[in-house]
Amino acid sequence: MGELKALLPMGGSTVLDQSINLFRSCGVNDIVVVTGHRAEKVRAAADKAGVRTVYNPDFAQGMYSSIRAGVHELCENSSGFFLLPVDIALVRRGTVNLLLQAQAQAPADIYYPVFEERRGHPPLLSSRLRDLIGESDEPEGGLRTILAALEADHPEQIREVQVADANIHFDMDTPDDYFEGCIRFARKGVPTMAEAKAIIDHIYCMPEKGLAHGRMVGDVAGILCQTVIRHSGRELNPQTCRVCGLLHDIAKGHPHHEQTGATWLRELGFEEAAEIVGAHKDMDWSPEMGVGERELVHLADKVVRGSRMVRVNERFEEKLALYKHDPEAVEAILGRYRLAQNLAAAVEAEVGQPLELIMEMASASCSH
Repeated sequence: MGELKALLPMGGSTVLDQSINLFRSCGVNDIVVVTGHRAEKVRAAADKAGVRTVYNPDFAQGMYSSIRAGVHELCENSSGFFLLPVDIALVRRGTVNLLLQAQAQAPADIYYPVFEERRGHPPLLSSRLRDLIGESDEPEGGLRTILAALEADHPEQIREVQVADANIHFDMDTPDDYFEGCIRFARKGVPTMAEAKAIIDHIYCMPEKGLAHGRMVGDVAGILCQTVIRHSGRELNPQTCRVCGLLHDIAKGHPHHEQTGATWLRELGFEEAAEIVGAHKDMDWSPEMGVGERELVHLADKVVRGSRMVRVNERFEEKLALYKHDPEAVEAILGRYRLAQNLAAAVEAEVGQPLELIMEMASASCSH
């Protein structure tokens, strides 16, 4: 890298701080930072963050020596421990939480996070491996060799945990990697399409009917976003609209499904997506707030019924007819109807075209 990785700036703090905060946000508070190269600088940063350090005098021999040094510092009563190289700093808290949940549900020696059929960091190891690692001379291949041998002898002690986190595979070895890491950090709040697929395939599965609706809402929201960008030059992200549109009904069937879905995404570490999904049914908005990704996903949901596009009035007039004998429901529907109309007017003002024309172009794009 040419610089001390642990202390590179990231997100208003440092790479080291990001790793410490990751575990703290998941309730893991006994954190040991193993120092070696430029140990005093790293120890000072760790002290400032309020975590323990241990110096590895043999750091030049490789990572296994640092793992052994850290293992010796673990609390005696710990049920297990994570291992995370400092340059793999973008792991999401949802990954750590899912590993902890897996440990609570079924005992095992090793829990690996898996994304797109590949294991990544950080593994969660049973405390019973502490002595095995601490007492073993480094084998050829380091810790991987020890864990592979354990898996070969006791495959029943290995658990693979599906996560929605591409960053379990991403480390920063070069300045270009660091630059890419800073970009990824800025986008951590919204899943990529691949991460969204992992959510709906493995973590919060959606029925095909809900998926078809979500795909269409995502497509329409993305096209609305591109149209606004093209006519106004504003900095919006069509991919955010597509992903959040896809996921907006992830908790459909649960009470207050929009807030439940937002909670699920927040627990996985997708804060920005959680805000958008939580606002797809009801939303505080006024014209002076402008139109962003949140508003475009909300509007897209109001012009899609099932997996086909409809006009705003068509969608709400059907709802009003269905609930005409329920005054409270009618009032709520009318409030959402007015909001959708106002959002449609704001989009039309941005692009200088009627919403129906934009939808016709969207329909042509989606059909292809």
